[in-house]
Amino acid sequence: MAEFAYDIRDLKFILNEWLDMDEVFGLDRFKDNYEKDDIDFILNEVYKMAKEVVFPINKEGDEIGLKFANGKVTLPPAYIEAYKFLQENGWGSANESLGSDELMPLTLYRAYNEMLMAACPALTSYIKLTTGAANLIYRFGTDQDREMFIENMLNGQWSGTMCLTEPNAGSDVGDSTTRAYPTDDPGIYKIKGTKMFITGGEVDLSENIIHMVLARPEGGAPGSKGLGLYIVPKIWVNEDGSLGEPNDVVCIGVEHKMGLKASATAMLSFGENDNCRGILVGSPADSEGASKGLSMMFHMMNESRIGTGHNALSQMAAAYYFAAKYATERIQGRLFTNPKAGRVPLIKHEDVKRILLEMKAQVEGIRAMIFRGFYYLDIAEHSSDKEKAKRCQGLAEILTPLIKTYAAETAWQMIGQAIQVYGGVGYTEEYPVSQYARDVKILSIWEGTSFIHAMDLVGRKMRMGDGVPFANWMNDRKEFIETNKNNEGFGAEFNRLAKAYQCVAEIKELYSAYYADKTQKGHLIPLYALRVLTCCAQLFAAESILDQAILAKRKIEELGTDHHDYTYYAGKVNSAKFFINNILPNVYYQAELIKNADVSALECPEEAFIVS
Repeated sequence: MAEFAYDIRDLKFILNEWLDMDEVFGLDRFKDNYEKDDIDFILNEVYKMAKEVVFPINKEGDEIGLKFANGKVTLPPAYIEAYKFLQENGWGSANESLGSDELMPLTLYRAYNEMLMAACPALTSYIKLTTGAANLIYRFGTDQDREMFIENMLNGQWSGTMCLTEPNAGSDVGDSTTRAYPTDDPGIYKIKGTKMFITGGEVDLSENIIHMVLARPEGGAPGSKGLGLYIVPKIWVNEDGSLGEPNDVVCIGVEHKMGLKASATAMLSFGENDNCRGILVGSPADSEGASKGLSMMFHMMNESRIGTGHNALSQMAAAYYFAAKYATERIQGRLFTNPKAGRVPLIKHEDVKRILLEMKAQVEGIRAMIFRGFYYLDIAEHSSDKEKAKRCQGLAEILTPLIKTYAAETAWQMIGQAIQVYGGVGYTEEYPVSQYARDVKILSIWEGTSFIHAMDLVGRKMRMGDGVPFANWMNDRKEFIETNKNNEGFGAEFNRLAKAYQCVAEIKELYSAYYADKTQKGHLIPLYALRVLTCCAQLFAAESILDQAILAKRKIEELGTDHHDYTYYAGKVNSAKFFINNILPNVYYQAELIKNADVSALECPEEAFIVS
């Protein structure tokens, strides 16, 4: 088995040198529990766990997968052991749960969790969903709900899920047919319906599974506004916290997938025997049949969307690290410029170095983008400065579709490049990159397809709050350029960044015009939405990695080229230059396509797509 390796140095750079973690650790929620000196110890400990405890089960889970029989899902024993190890030893849900005394800053938790995701993405999905379900109960449940469920979810005894999708209602959540009927017990409803694609919906990791279920109560309004949110345990929980009888939640099948073979994606039947009970979260439907179920569920969905993008980044990064190491070991071919010198390692070839630097630049640019998002969320959730918290919340909301979509789409491409570095053996199952390719593809679909998030950006995030949050986001880009454009050694990069900024500003104005003339121009809004998202993401990632490069260049000048960290900082500078000079110009091209407004895709007869 190939040895797991991860760029822990880049994670330490982000937390120790780049982000203002003094501000984060100084927040009232964290100042008595964590400090900056904890960063290296925590990252070092988890890196060791990722290598020794988690990564060894990744291939086993892929080869053995899960077993489904008689409504039960069985995982490889090593998965259960690893899950319990992480949860029971404080490296799991407790550190991200709002209701936990062990809550870490998201920036710190996500730095170490990135290594665990890279080591075994199928395992960490179970932990993330349990955390998200516990956070929903903490935010919106009663004191009794919190007391009854959260502790056992955080210590690994119980797991959690999110239940939205149905066989006839995928992304159209408002078409849900799952129903909730009141009982004689206040707040208790009978649940009837079917949910599908439920990760962890049935699994033997824990003694109980707590499902967070969207269902329409009697008299509920049509569409998404009529959906309520319910806590539906697999096994009913008695008032004293003990487990009662099975709650008429039955797994009727699991999906057979191209990847994530040890991640149970279940179809669940609720109330087939009219004995499934759910606890209402929040208030009952109002006089017009409106509930707040979906708006509450969006808290878990948005956590999962950012987590999905981060998951994609972790797999892309792992594939890059494996490919780079292989390129140094594999002797193949001779130098184009000196063929008589003999055979050389792959990494000596010009095109291989180009591929590796493209992967490195994308990994570091996307990681920088993601961790700025986590920083915004830490401030938004915990700062006593309400104005700053509100501003950061708006910035985080804008970044959510960018992080989820750009990371997931790019990871698929970059892992393909990692396979290319390996050559023919990369296409075999003897090396780890083929598994990452299969595992990562779902992430552009999980938590909403890329198009859904593109429409969220152009239809909601650009326009929310009378456009103020997006204006703040754009102003931050402009201010960075104006403040730093005279940095020596980065003149060409700042010129390109300024050009990309101007392209995005023009796209924003164009889309404002489309919305103002929706009758005539409305069809262009969805047609080019994904390209708009790509432009915004590449602009932000480019700025973020250039900001890191400025810091890295300053470090080189302070430490000199003989310092042991020189190669890291020099790599950071070159990553930024490659991103801005080779990847960012895509923004100019995409902006031209958007302005040209070609509609051939819409004018093409539907019958022309079909081959009979």
